[in-house]
Amino acid sequence: EDVSANVKTIRSIPLKLKGDYPSRFEIRGEIIFPFEAFNALNKEREENNEELFANPRNTASGTLKLQDSSVVAKRKLDCFLYAVYSEENVSEGHYESVLKAKTWGFKVPTPENNYLLKTNSIEGIMEFIHYWDEHRKDLPFEIDGIVIKVDSFEQQEELGSTAKSPRWAIAYKFKTEQASALLEKV
Repeated sequence: EDVSANVKTIRSIPLKLKGDYPSRFEIRGEIIFPFEAFNALNKEREENNEELFANPRNTASGTLKLQDSSVVAKRKLDCFLYAVYSEENVSEGHYESVLKAKTWGFKVPTPENNYLLKTNSIEGIMEFIHYWDEHRKDLPFEIDGIVIKVDSFEQQEELGSTAKSPRWAIAYKFKTEQASALLEKV
């Protein structure tokens, strides 16, 4: 599906780039539905006696597929872009390429917001995992884990990919949050 017109309504995605960006590149990321905007949408739906949306992640995905871009714009989606691919030399590794994309105008995870970490130790990775497992509830958007990547593009190429995924990246999923409910009547 071509959702380009809808993606253009997301304010954090620049329509015009700045700086020394490559002539051709691919940038990947995730569209997110901040809790504040999601809750406002559900409140509006409740007032109109419409069915509420279950969660921000699925609602963001469904929103992108809508036919009317003006409806998409009203929903105030956001994004984080986290991977740059180019045949031109943007940088030596993933970490620097993400920070470079910020200079072009993209919203990216950064060390300043503690969403991006470069480390050369298992301890550093584990500290990052434990930090976000504990603090993810404080984020203004939903996450279910983090991604650990080999930084060096040369090493990424050497490690290669399977048919479905790269061998140089792995998703670490947090345990699903659980809650208790009392069944009062059947």
